[in-house]
Amino acid sequence: MKLIPSSLVPSLIPDGGTILSTGITLGGFAEEAFMEIERSFLETGRPRGLTQYWQASVGDMQTRGFSHMCHEGLLVKAVGGHIAGCGKAMTEFCRDNKAAIYNWPQGVCVALLHAIAAKTPGVVTKIGLKTFMDPRHGGGRMNAAATEDLIELVELGGEEWLLYKAPKKIDVAIIRGTLADENGNISMRKEGYKLGQLAAAEAARATGGIVICQVERIVKAGTLNPKEVEVPGILVDYVYTAKPEYHWQTAKSVYNPVFSGEVRVPLDHIPPVPFDVKKVMARRAAMELRKGFIVNLGVGTPEVVSAVAGEEGCSDLFTLTTEAGGIGGVPAQGNDFGCCWNGEAVIETAGIFDMYDGGTLDAGCLGFLEVGPNGDLNSSNRGGLGVGVGGFMNIAGGAKHVVFISAFTAGKTQYALENGRLAILREGAQKKFVNQLKQISFSGEVALDQGKDITYVTERCVFKLTRAGLELVEIAPGVDLQRDILDQMEFRPVISENLKSMPPEIFQEKWGGLKACMTKE
Repeated sequence: MKLIPSSLVPSLIPDGGTILSTGITLGGFAEEAFMEIERSFLETGRPRGLTQYWQASVGDMQTRGFSHMCHEGLLVKAVGGHIAGCGKAMTEFCRDNKAAIYNWPQGVCVALLHAIAAKTPGVVTKIGLKTFMDPRHGGGRMNAAATEDLIELVELGGEEWLLYKAPKKIDVAIIRGTLADENGNISMRKEGYKLGQLAAAEAARATGGIVICQVERIVKAGTLNPKEVEVPGILVDYVYTAKPEYHWQTAKSVYNPVFSGEVRVPLDHIPPVPFDVKKVMARRAAMELRKGFIVNLGVGTPEVVSAVAGEEGCSDLFTLTTEAGGIGGVPAQGNDFGCCWNGEAVIETAGIFDMYDGGTLDAGCLGFLEVGPNGDLNSSNRGGLGVGVGGFMNIAGGAKHVVFISAFTAGKTQYALENGRLAILREGAQKKFVNQLKQISFSGEVALDQGKDITYVTERCVFKLTRAGLELVEIAPGVDLQRDILDQMEFRPVISENLKSMPPEIFQEKWGGLKACMTKE
């Protein structure tokens, strides 16, 4: 291992090279290296023509993180688990075709590190079948500049699978830890996540590349407990120490010892979330959960399910997990996403996705942008702008029960909640239940073939997925079936013969009924 200043990182990256990096929000992300790459390119035009592989949303949704790579000529191709989460610069970079941008499921991007390290052709999985990952529906391409066939439909044992092809060469893996000893052994003592740093290093070495690691400080050789070493020094070529301002634990927290499992804090009182339609939807979604479930909650309204469970005294009835490997406790929200308050365990992100893909996950609560007549769903393209799927496809593809949650329409809808009834004061400008999706992020057909239980929860009604299409099974008290539901859809759903009211109690400020729902047979 050679200790270098971060300013030398750009000189170690060849023009036209392929970079592999770790990170989620700003956690596990070697930001100072990418700042130096950006600086060097703007000042000298080098390095240039780079290909980048990454696994999750990297950035603070503004200017930090992967935004540093969004310069025409610097980046020519990118394959990653999320687009919009990397910030506005990345979204616009993709929209304007300044590089070939591909989006793969986050779990696939994580598994890809191991595939490269083992010199296999790539990741073979059913995740993404009959969605825009499928070559028959787009092959993961997010813009017109993306023309390569990076995903192949293959048949094994008489069944269809997708092969996400591994790159032939990783020139540079850029990873991050907390400490490095004088021999290059890397500890992640204060990190909030385990993001495949070892697999990334192995992938680079397996294909003839180098490994660069950002750390907080260097310690004397022999002072790290061997079990604490996440990446052995024999795999690390270069180490630099970062300035504290470029080594945040997440995109929100510089350092929180709870997230790294060093301390636990009292969580006796979780402030109640405001009483609004989001809370109503979260309550109805929570009613689909059962005692003993292992659960993942998506971002946005699905996150409110955790707060509702806390208010209702039900948090201990099920176990929450995060894509970054957090198990138990209370998942952190916003730019602390992926970490947990008082988690029971933090495992490798590859391990959590193996659990998801393998069916260990009982339920996933996820958001959506559009729904089609057959239950297909778009969560990855908003108004023509690439958002990306993150862990959505792995969660929806692996969970036995999936609850999709979103407002019925988009665009400044106004509501009133009074006396256990919902009134639509102003309808949203955009319909979400449409005939033609902008992108297929979830296949209703595949879910039914796999025997999954799929529920769509909105503030005004609830649907179930059936072979005949979406079936309307519940309607909110105070809502008019024709005016507020059917007239706001581009297609007519199946209407259940047993159409009933959504529970009026969840439309009142105080509820108290979740425990009975979760513990019933």
